[in-house]
Amino acid sequence: MTVHVQLHDRLDYQSVPPLLSELKAIDADEVVIDAGQVRHLGALSLQVLLSTIKTRHEAGKSTRITNVSDSCVDLLGLFGFTPETLTQPEDWT
Repeated sequence: MTVHVQLHDRLDYQSVPPLLSELKAIDADEVVIDAGQVRHLGALSLQVLLSTIKTRHEAGKSTRITNVSDSCVDLLGLFGFTPETLTQPEDWT
């Protein structure tokens, strides 16, 4: 079963609790995260995404990022990530 998650346009510190709750509640084998609306990505929200991706990866579950907005690509770049490397914990070193 695949679960789709739509990220909000502004992922700041206020969006961390609901984002964390939403992602932790998913037990599907595959999660597709749609980042098409993201205009702001804060460090805490990125940490939630990274933690979720790593935890799921260690459990043998798949997480993909799709429809990444140009703003999101730019913001990920500031943190040293691309949409591709974000979902590959083995490449984070």
